[in-house]
Amino acid sequence: MVKLPGGAVTALGITQLAGWGTTFYIPAVLGHTMAVDAGWSTSEVFGAFSWSLLVAGAVSRRIGHAIDLRGARAVMSTGSIGVVLGLLMLASASHWIQLFLAWTLLGIASRATQYDAAFAAIAALTGAGARRAISMITLWGGLASSVFWPLGHLMDETLGWRWAVAIYALVNLVICLPLHLRFASARRASAVASAVATDQHSDPQGTRPAAVPPTAAPNPASPATAAPASAAPAFAAPTSGAPTAAQGALQGPERERALLVFAVVLSAFSFVFSCIAAHMITLLQGLGLAAATAVGLSSIMGIAQVGARFLEMTAQRWFAPMSIGVIALALLPVSLTVMLAAGAAPMVIAAACVIYGAAIGLVTVVRGAVPLVLFGHAGYATTLGRIAAPGLATAALAPLLFDWILGTLGAHGALVLLLAIALTSLAGMLWLARQQVGASST
Repeated sequence: MVKLPGGAVTALGITQLAGWGTTFYIPAVLGHTMAVDAGWSTSEVFGAFSWSLLVAGAVSRRIGHAIDLRGARAVMSTGSIGVVLGLLMLASASHWIQLFLAWTLLGIASRATQYDAAFAAIAALTGAGARRAISMITLWGGLASSVFWPLGHLMDETLGWRWAVAIYALVNLVICLPLHLRFASARRASAVASAVATDQHSDPQGTRPAAVPPTAAPNPASPATAAPASAAPAFAAPTSGAPTAAQGALQGPERERALLVFAVVLSAFSFVFSCIAAHMITLLQGLGLAAATAVGLSSIMGIAQVGARFLEMTAQRWFAPMSIGVIALALLPVSLTVMLAAGAAPMVIAAACVIYGAAIGLVTVVRGAVPLVLFGHAGYATTLGRIAAPGLATAALAPLLFDWILGTLGAHGALVLLLAIALTSLAGMLWLARQQVGASST
């Protein structure tokens, strides 16, 4: 078993908890208050948020390439500064143009700091053995809604939304930025690479890393080898001594088709997730729940995410990433079906929230682990950027579109539509699982 860089995992996990909670989850709790207080329409508020996701999709591949080229430390630290500035712009915005400018910066900066960037940083340290570390990082990130929805609701009622957003900026400045700057030393990365190289056991489930070829001989004339290993920056791009990239299970045209299908799977999931993340409280109120009850039940989802990810970690020796993917995408339509049948019964809706939270928790792990299995970890961040870009563009339209859908179809009609989209995502994941089985048998 590869020894994971525990300090790095904890640091990145904390930044994911704070990063998601202080950006992506803002509209769900503060969106309507922002509109009323600043004189904006809800379409402007959610439209600006949608625009930020569209911007994130547009820069996704470029940011992934930058991480592969320069290392995650530089990209994520710069992203943290961008998040701070974007939140301060949002907190002081008085005109809708300022609102859109703030979310433009937040869209770019969030893309440079959230899950895909963190997954790439861990993959650079652990190579093909990144699955467990990815799961551990998502344990932290899964708590974002449970922590920041109630916290945002409390600050909104006591301090107002502008102070809440300003405090979010402070969180990114004093917590996320220092952790991105002081992530892990190259010595620790080398230790992990050495541990990977000594683990020669075969593992068809994909839970252990592939063996690492011997380190290439250093070139005395190369600036990269002139300095001692311990002097290399944290979040550094892999050097010649890092684990050599595996190519993954699929090659050629099959690889390109699988990339497209996986992008569709994540796009369909992202649409459902983005709709519910931005409108969960409004949706539950539409089912007949009071606002306080809706906030309380929504917070259950974060706990369910963490619980599902913990179970996934303990079951990695028995379940391959593709199997977890099928389970996760099956839980999504189940949760929506239960919610449809719940009416205004809080306990049944709570059960639906638990199932939905488990689905979200597992899909986040799948998003990082499945590409390692199917496509390898050569250019991993760039691959993640290619896959994520369509999903971010789709998710960009979701909050604004779902605001109209809720007003037109009502809560039940909107849930039926989300159920159909969730089933599409499941169908794509089943196809990918069959492709991997076929590739393994040849």
